[in-house]
Amino acid sequence: MKKQILLFTVCLWSVPLLAQIDYVSEIQPIFNSNCNACHSAGQNSFNSSSYSAVIASTSPSNRYNRNHVIPNDAAGSPLVDKIEPNPQFGSRMPRGGQLTTDEINKIKQWINEGAQEQVSTSNENDALNPTQFKLLGNYPNPFNPSTTIRFQIPVSSEFRITIYNANGQLVNTISGNASAGLKEETVDLSRQPSGIYFYRVRAVANGRFSLVGSGKMTLVK
Repeated sequence: MKKQILLFTVCLWSVPLLAQIDYVSEIQPIFNSNCNACHSAGQNSFNSSSYSAVIASTSPSNRYNRNHVIPNDAAGSPLVDKIEPNPQFGSRMPRGGQLTTDEINKIKQWINEGAQEQVSTSNENDALNPTQFKLLGNYPNPFNPSTTIRFQIPVSSEFRITIYNANGQLVNTISGNASAGLKEETVDLSRQPSGIYFYRVRAVANGRFSLVGSGKMTLVK
């Protein structure tokens, strides 16, 4: 019995762990080699020329009607649907060929890890078990028409997100309850015009008020 347990333990340690995907060295080269000829600046709805362009790219309303990359959701990302066999709309990409299984899996892993530009540090991973209130920003940014605000809280709290336009006018308010850890809240500004917006996140825990932080985001339609 002891030998079986020892063997099982060794096998667990022998399973290779997937290293986190780095966008600059592993994802952008795939786009450079296979996509940029047809999907660089100003061409089609998907712009593969840079990280910020990829994240900001939005599919037309008569197709997927959402961002091509949905962080943490490869299965729901139009980009993944288009590079796999039998896409929901149109033909498989890239035209004239197809990505290798390894390239597709890298893109899917990158998206499921949060579609970040840089590999997360241990401090970012600690956001799952935070010791303090902290705002982690929003993605994508620029966006159209929705973006996700991320913040971490050390204890269960009531939160309130207020959003203002460049003139200081309140345009949206989101409130709710969140347990300790990482919190993600989607903001939809489809009824607002293009421009710069500001948001502020506040939290109340155990009767104490805390300002988690504030940030700036850009809506581009």
